[in-house]
Amino acid sequence: MRRSKRTFVTGSAALGLAVGSLLWQAPTASAEPECLTSSSDFDRDGTPDIAVGAPGGSGGTGRDGAVHVRLSNRGHPMTTTITGSPGFGSAVTSLSSYAAEGDDALCSQLVVGSPDETDRTDKQRTGAVYVYYSNAEMERFVRRSSFHPQAQGVGGTEQTGARFGAALAAEQRAADETDPQPERLYVGAPGFDIGGVRDAGRVTSFWIDNDEDPIAHDTRILDYTPEYMPGPPRAGAALGSSLSVGGGLVVAGVPGQTVGGVAGAGAVLVERLNANPDDFVPVELSQASRGVPGAAEKGDRFGAAVHLVADGGQPPTLLVGAPGEDLGRTADAGAVTVARLSVDDGEPVGTVRAVDQGSAGMAGTTEAGDAFGSTVSSMRYANGQSFLVGTPGEDVGSTRDAGMVQTIGNGVGWTQNTRGVPGNAEAGDRMGASLGGALSSGAQRPLVGVPGEDSATGAVIVGLPGGTPPVSYLKGIRAGDRFGFTVGP
Repeated sequence: MRRSKRTFVTGSAALGLAVGSLLWQAPTASAEPECLTSSSDFDRDGTPDIAVGAPGGSGGTGRDGAVHVRLSNRGHPMTTTITGSPGFGSAVTSLSSYAAEGDDALCSQLVVGSPDETDRTDKQRTGAVYVYYSNAEMERFVRRSSFHPQAQGVGGTEQTGARFGAALAAEQRAADETDPQPERLYVGAPGFDIGGVRDAGRVTSFWIDNDEDPIAHDTRILDYTPEYMPGPPRAGAALGSSLSVGGGLVVAGVPGQTVGGVAGAGAVLVERLNANPDDFVPVELSQASRGVPGAAEKGDRFGAAVHLVADGGQPPTLLVGAPGEDLGRTADAGAVTVARLSVDDGEPVGTVRAVDQGSAGMAGTTEAGDAFGSTVSSMRYANGQSFLVGTPGEDVGSTRDAGMVQTIGNGVGWTQNTRGVPGNAEAGDRMGASLGGALSSGAQRPLVGVPGEDSATGAVIVGLPGGTPPVSYLKGIRAGDRFGFTVGP
């Protein structure tokens, strides 16, 4: 039996914000047989909502974790908080399990990773994933179920230290999509051991039914064993440290992978979404792959961050962060690889390029410890789409590790000293340590985590100057919570 310590709090006090009326307005009833809202529109009012992880003292330090969800609530924003054990909120995403008329609440569900979760029965710190839906009548999020290996149909193997739930991803369903099939959820467990090989890592995927007591179906495993793909498992590879789904593909980061005998060089695995494992062998890409710039070097951590961008009828674009990349004698400056991928075989299409802060069209300067590429994302404004890169180790003047976010190719960058960006650049803020995005009025608002803000109380910047609607600022309430450690969906 899993730890079930859960409390529910509603109201703007959860974030220390004045966000207007707290009247939770029930969504308009619909008898349509399809989802009319996106996967991340938890209150189903037509506007996707924002989820912020504040995992507190994960790793056994005792501080409980939480997820704060800011609901748009038909123009009357409110915040509701779900709390859990330490590490709860280390990863968040949204999911649709919609399967039949009348299941509207299951069109938009919140999924929370709790990788340090402890099994009450045998005290194994194996990790767990929780699934919630918002109940308008009860004015809170209601837990549907928790999932972990060897329970609720998930399959696989339960193992202490696996950190199941450290990363999450699902293909985000858009509003008005008529396909009622449930979305597949991908769960990373980078601490999973294989045959005595420590922290080789594993990714588990499944879909969840719409029953009152839901279970997982069609579990699939991705790891380095002959049953699933060529190549032996490597100690410390940490498969599943990062995940992204988009454009018909799934990408999993393997930042500790040994490449060409070089430990910690890193790699990514590319898999086709919903592919039959018997018909599609995942593709491993690294800086040793043909056509990929750079060289596989110790500690590069290629794959520490991944992001897939669907681009209409074009092949999807993959961004891969390598925050440990050394540039000349500058250690851990970081780099990002940009590649289009074929949906048919997962291989790169056309020229693959690598960028760093010394590349043309980039903001900032290359410095040791910048960790450029710790996070990658994208944003779409009315005039086009830009790729975003987080550089949480960036020094702003003499202020160490204040952090920065920038676009690729047009020289635009933001710190908390940039006009229009809330807050002030302070040592250890680590702006850009997490990145996400939420759609609003046809544009996309980037979500920028600042988990070190004010003694790790943490904050999230919603939007960046130059976009619409105006930039806003969400802030945690307790030092050490690390509000903004993750943002999503």
